[in-house]
Amino acid sequence: MFLGTALAFTASRAIGAAPPRGGAADFDAMWHAIEEGYAYFDDASRARWHALRERGRLQAARASSGETLLASLERAIAELRDDHVTIAGAGKSVSRRIPYDLDIWPRWRGGVATIEAVRTFGDADVAGLHAGQAITRIQDVPIESVVREKLGRSAGNVADIEWALRQAIAGPRTGIQRLEVRDADRVAVVPVERTQPAPTTAPAFLARRMGMSERDIGYIRVRVGVAEDLAGQFAGGLVHLGPTRALIMDLRESAGPGDRRTTLAILSRFAKTPSPWQVRQPRNGTKVTDVVQPAGTPYTGRLAVLVDRWTAGEAEALAAGLAAVARAEIVGTPMSGLRGEVRSLALPSGLALRYPAERAFTVAGQPREEIAPAIPVDLAAPAGGPGDPILYRALKLLERA
Repeated sequence: MFLGTALAFTASRAIGAAPPRGGAADFDAMWHAIEEGYAYFDDASRARWHALRERGRLQAARASSGETLLASLERAIAELRDDHVTIAGAGKSVSRRIPYDLDIWPRWRGGVATIEAVRTFGDADVAGLHAGQAITRIQDVPIESVVREKLGRSAGNVADIEWALRQAIAGPRTGIQRLEVRDADRVAVVPVERTQPAPTTAPAFLARRMGMSERDIGYIRVRVGVAEDLAGQFAGGLVHLGPTRALIMDLRESAGPGDRRTTLAILSRFAKTPSPWQVRQPRNGTKVTDVVQPAGTPYTGRLAVLVDRWTAGEAEALAAGLAAVARAEIVGTPMSGLRGEVRSLALPSGLALRYPAERAFTVAGQPREEIAPAIPVDLAAPAGGPGDPILYRALKLLERA
């Protein structure tokens, strides 16, 4: 209900009037693209996709405006329960983007919706929520009922339940979202004031030296997904830092899906020779190994890559590639776990469908969405003193570099 209200409001501003060819054309193009190219079907998701065909097409055909068409297409792709399948219009997301607009990351543990992470400075952080709390109600509705409503009549596994939790906890774009949380033996209702995401003042790229000597540690933060020349800034940042005994690359603040050119440009600065960095496999196709070519003088110091639940999309590919090419050690929490390599399709109305058309693997053969940090950090019980527990663990790791 929260998402529906927000969806209608944003859609009306983003795409306006009904598409000239009618909603059925959009639905048909979307349905066939997913049916023929989506790389992550299992028996359950394929059955749901086939079952919605006539019903979904009818709803799209009846759409009298851009916002109602959008709502019907969003309901259809929800049957896949995959955050990497999206509909966008006018170059922008027309619904609350997950994970990019999410500020609470929930996990389903033993039948309990537990907060694993809270995004720093997000609405939930400002309201006082933190990792380790359990969410028991949303807008006074028991969390179990919220999940059942999202999943519909078909049962779900843990991955499906956590998808439903993310959808529900994302909340409305504006207004008060009441979350009942349990912390130890105390239960409280926390009003979270949802606000429109404000343009960030944080720079897209930041390079600093941590220490005074030339053998100290370099720190680079890259906000993947920002529409700037990140590749050029990264190359300049390495020159600015000069020689360091180790480097920390912070990929914890993805602003959007990102682009492959930036990923390859950054990886090329760590490659000594042509280096395999990922493996792709289309549905019913053979695996293909991608190779990055070296560029410039490669960085040869020890590398730690910081990640968390908001390391998403192309940032996940970059983290995996750095582990393969530069033997980087990944520090933090699991990443967003967005699946596969995305293909885009322009629908007749001008909306754009994005969906994973190839599975993605590390060079060692692990599905990219299952990557776990080599140095895990539990944000509910972090080690070390106050401050940034993920950065702290990276610094401890590199002390002997």
